Amino acid sequence: MWRVTGRSAIVAGMGLMLVLSGITAQSGWLFVLAADVLGLVAGAQIARHRLGACSVERVLPARARQGDDVTEELVVGNSGRTRLPAMRLEDHHPALQPAAVVCDGPGGGASAHISLERRVETRGVYEGGSVTIWSGAPFGLMRSRRVAEVVSPLTVVPRAVELSSFPILEPSSYPSDAPHERARTGAGEEYLGVREYRPGDPRRSVHWRSSARAGHLVVREFEQHSPRRAAVVVAGADHGTPPESSFEALVSAAASIALYALRTGHPLDLIRQGQGGSVDHLADPDGGAALDWLAAVTPSDVPLDPLVAEAARRAGRGGTVVMLAPSAGRTGQGLTSAVTTAQAVGARPILVLALSTSWCEHDLGLPIEQRNQRALLGAGRVPLRTLSRGVDLAHALHG
Repeated sequence: MWRVTGRSAIVAGMGLMLVLSGITAQSGWLFVLAADVLGLVAGAQIARHRLGACSVERVLPARARQGDDVTEELVVGNSGRTRLPAMRLEDHHPALQPAAVVCDGPGGGASAHISLERRVETRGVYEGGSVTIWSGAPFGLMRSRRVAEVVSPLTVVPRAVELSSFPILEPSSYPSDAPHERARTGAGEEYLGVREYRPGDPRRSVHWRSSARAGHLVVREFEQHSPRRAAVVVAGADHGTPPESSFEALVSAAASIALYALRTGHPLDLIRQGQGGSVDHLADPDGGAALDWLAAVTPSDVPLDPLVAEAARRAGRGGTVVMLAPSAGRTGQGLTSAVTTAQAVGARPILVLALSTSWCEHDLGLPIEQRNQRALLGAGRVPLRTLSRGVDLAHALHG
């Protein structure tokens, strides 16, 4: 694609003025000068830039974290025989901050390598993005443009903070927290009986009275409670502008909680809305798999009950269901019902609530009962953490 620039029109106008001046003054040198100027414009239109021989490759790491800086390399190739003109490259990768760079055109069969530092802005899974190639060389009288779609797979995982505590296990004022606290402190060990000593048994487990009666070492044997499962549910509409939006805050919170659960030894399930109304589930991931799965989560303003029912079924009685949702929309309206759904099967619900109004300048028109849900849920029914725009995530989750 090419077009005449404003500079070309100005130069052509100057040539016509020289022609008129030559006619008025009957001066031959003005006609010669006018012919040179107009010939420059005409030549620029005839000798167009041949950008079809130009190819662009983008080299990026396969995985990055939202908010980090990465090094990108653009490789500009020339499959033709003649040198390409000087050009401007505008990189429009959807995950990265926009960038533009000017480079000299490589010679025939050669390539140019350009290194850029880019900020990763948007979470998600990407196959690539476009690069726009501009050239107005040498005088800017004509401008050629070509858009190249460049494949460069990139997974951008959410930002996460390291939590020192979260009520999956931490002591709490809620009575239902007691089983979790016991698992944390080791008070959940149950005495099973005694058995013969085996090499490697700790000395403190030796039962000396039984050993004296039996004439050989006997040790006490305990049953250790297995860690409770934790299921993390993410859903809801987005408010604000990503990456600083309510849903992005929820995904970052989900990543932080998931990593905390894995670090403290809890089996983990991740739940989100799938395509066609299905429930998308990931069981027992490691930290990397959990972050990759959360990278693909998209806003979905759906009822929370089906997702929480699946999470509670997988967490089981005594397990924990962490619900991350906004205060607005269909998801926000179903918070009370979702809490009841989790409690009905014996799971322990925890709510992480993004206050949607803090990301919106306009009134969301929330009904009175929905506006009062925060107070209802915080009145002793479930542990509650609230997220607001501009509030430190670690501070909000620690409570």
